[in-house]
Amino acid sequence: MSEYKGIKGFQVQTRTEDPTPYAQALADNPYAGTWSSVANMNTASDNLASMGTTTAALASGGNAPPITNKSEEWDGSSWTEGNNLNTARSHFHGAGVQTSAIVVGGEAPSVTNAAEEYDGTSYTTVTAYPTSKASIGALGATNTAALFFGGSPITTESFEYDGTNYTEGGDLNTGRHDLSATGTQTAGIAIGGQVPGSPSKTDAVEQYNGSSWTEIAEINTARNGTGASHQSSYTSALVFGGSSPTAAVALTESWDGSSWTEVADLATARYDVGGSGNSNSSALAFAGGTPSRTTATEEWAFSGLDPSSTPAADYADAITGDFYYNSTTGQFKTVNTGGAPLGAWSSGGSLNTGRVQLNSFGTQTAAIIAAGYTNTSTNLVEQYNGSSWTEIAEINTARSNEAGTGSGTTTAGLIYGGNPATGATESWNGSAWTEVNDLNGARYSVSGVGTQTASLAFGGRNPGTSPNPGDKDLVESWNGSSWTEVAELNTKRGGSGGVGQVYTAALCVGGYDHAATASSAKNEEWNGSAWTELGDLNTARHNGLTRGGTSTDAIVAQGATPPNSYTTLTESWNGTAWTEQADLATGGYGGGGQGSASATFVAGGEGSGSTNLTRSEHWNAADFEIKTVTTS
Repeated sequence: MSEYKGIKGFQVQTRTEDPTPYAQALADNPYAGTWSSVANMNTASDNLASMGTTTAALASGGNAPPITNKSEEWDGSSWTEGNNLNTARSHFHGAGVQTSAIVVGGEAPSVTNAAEEYDGTSYTTVTAYPTSKASIGALGATNTAALFFGGSPITTESFEYDGTNYTEGGDLNTGRHDLSATGTQTAGIAIGGQVPGSPSKTDAVEQYNGSSWTEIAEINTARNGTGASHQSSYTSALVFGGSSPTAAVALTESWDGSSWTEVADLATARYDVGGSGNSNSSALAFAGGTPSRTTATEEWAFSGLDPSSTPAADYADAITGDFYYNSTTGQFKTVNTGGAPLGAWSSGGSLNTGRVQLNSFGTQTAAIIAAGYTNTSTNLVEQYNGSSWTEIAEINTARSNEAGTGSGTTTAGLIYGGNPATGATESWNGSAWTEVNDLNGARYSVSGVGTQTASLAFGGRNPGTSPNPGDKDLVESWNGSSWTEVAELNTKRGGSGGVGQVYTAALCVGGYDHAATASSAKNEEWNGSAWTELGDLNTARHNGLTRGGTSTDAIVAQGATPPNSYTTLTESWNGTAWTEQADLATGGYGGGGQGSASATFVAGGEGSGSTNLTRSEHWNAADFEIKTVTTS
């Protein structure tokens, strides 16, 4: 036999290791990247106001010293001096972009409430902020829809600005100043900052929904004076630099909407740093204290994975050929990249108490399982860390067949409905359950999507008699304090699967239609105002469909097919059609589980012999598989 490199008809690549499947690469380092130095600012300063994007940033004021009124504009390659502020100031923040911004408060040198708007050319004095504050947090994409909050003297208050007037918004849970933020007036996050007492640095992060603040996953390192990618979505951001208890830091953390991941450090550690950007893949860091003031500007170069795009596209460059020789193992191998997404189920940690008809919220590595049925409805709650389950505070009302929502977090969730038929709703803050306002329609086998403060409940059942045993098409929206009826489902059903991370984009999948005396394969999409029927499941099923993902990229597994056949079937959704995937190891129905389309879990349920299961299984998708080629 000839040497491999001489095989006719093949261009054989040589690799020292196999390419890494998407799911593994995502787990290893989801948002890899590096900071690189770009053109310096003209004036060294710290505690300046920063607005805009990675290619169009605005930096104003700051402590040079002395306190300055200078402004500079970044065009993606260099800084240019712009027109000055009317009032020199430092320790302040702004909202908006390079051509439409507002700054409020600060030290001038005494604490002020002065506000100014920028139109891309000059600053104009506008209505003063309601109180004199320094180091205020700021959110917003324009100078006509901004949110300001916190500040020094330390406060929890927030105010919405509409271009003319300020209106009180919801209070922060933790009063603080010298914090950073990203997002808009109605959907943003406040990050870190300084609080009274010792330790004075906080790792607290809160999310605003347009009316109230909710505590979400904390940053890994408590600090103040950080920079952030201000124009990012509240589900995709970078926070960088800042002051730890002892010194300036270079730390950078990436936010994916559910958790913070440490990524590459800044080249220059600094605090009271300016920042701008578009997402966790695009940001600019500039100025700050080292402790001496600096003009240094750094740009974030993204080299990791983007879970919102097609996995195969992400790793196309890693696959240098579909036939190659691994020189380390001495094997010929092929790469299968075609067709539907690939994946497999593996064993996870066991529940402490087996149960069926439970529900959950969170992710594969950080989840809450609540309630369910043992030999009676229970109020038991367990928390998952990706490997083991721990019993935590119980819910107030024992139930089964309830819904649970709380995308990406174990510190802010909601459960509602359940059997016996109830509208009872309970809110979770990470340590305790609180009863809040009930659903308008009491029911069980209800489904839902969303967060603690913005959820959607749909379908379900209430007691009834044949031939109409109480299937519901009722849909209700939760705003953090009350439920409101919205547009109904097209088909009445209970026991469906709810897929989605936000209440404005969801799928209602499967369920049981008693009028038809059959499990349903129907799939309906919610766009925030109406339901539309889309492609059906390949296999009709109901009760405890484990689900993960979004309305355009989803996975569902398990469920029951009449007469209570326990299925192992798994299907993936690409926004158009469902494709069968690898089966679960253990069939069941009535289990819980949530996550993403590429990483979700199933836990509990009822299996063969009416056994209450304690198992959990993990789904991990890959964009390709590697096969060893046998040669002769």
